[in-house]
Amino acid sequence: MDEKRFVDYLTELAQKYSVAEDLTVCLEEGAVRVHCAKGDFRFVYRFEEPEKEGDVPLFHWRSKRRYVELKNLLENKMVEKPLAMRIHHIVPQDSFAHSLNDLLTFESDLLEFITGQRIDRVFADFSDQIYTNCIFSTEKNIKASLELGFSPQGSEPVLLHEIVARSGIVSDVAVDTQTQQYPIYVFKGPQVEHYTDIDQELYGLDNASADCIRFILSVLAKPESIPGLREQRTHLQHVCKAAQKASTELSYTKVEG
Repeated sequence: MDEKRFVDYLTELAQKYSVAEDLTVCLEEGAVRVHCAKGDFRFVYRFEEPEKEGDVPLFHWRSKRRYVELKNLLENKMVEKPLAMRIHHIVPQDSFAHSLNDLLTFESDLLEFITGQRIDRVFADFSDQIYTNCIFSTEKNIKASLELGFSPQGSEPVLLHEIVARSGIVSDVAVDTQTQQYPIYVFKGPQVEHYTDIDQELYGLDNASADCIRFILSVLAKPESIPGLREQRTHLQHVCKAAQKASTELSYTKVEG
């Protein structure tokens, strides 16, 4: 993460959109600490760490357009009666994908965010610390298969979210692809350069950092959403614990809490 650019952009946009007055920002390991007239907040994106006072989970993926559009397709009934979801999330380790717990929290929340249903039963295999397969079931019996893990540094990320419904199939990538697609490609003979900027107000930031800024701004604009976010983090902790228990006991496990 480009610390100076991140802090400057967050401060600038908070002022531009009158989200919060007297904003100061400080980056910590696994968190973004924000002080403003509305209070002190610590937006956390390392989810295996113990909670601290003022913590707010930084669910940055909720601001990513590809996932918002998947949610909208279901809400607007472009496809109806979702039955299953297929998830592949295999990426190099970085600040936002530091552990399997981070990936599991990411995809568990995203599954619930898109479908509007809570996970209530899980099965998982944590035979090592870099890869896992999971099967989740929601309260209304949507089944989700998850393949989560880490690939070598420098490799292309594999990110796929596909929903199978009674009336059709929707996906956040082009058909028959799994690797990351980019907004702009420049072809120079055998060399290909790509550019990832998709937010004109946050030019030069990596997309995850841009999503973080958008999410933080949305929370500061509606601080009444914070208790719900904290409750969701607690629920996701129960999902992760149930997954670990399922892996140990080799059984389909109910999410407690």
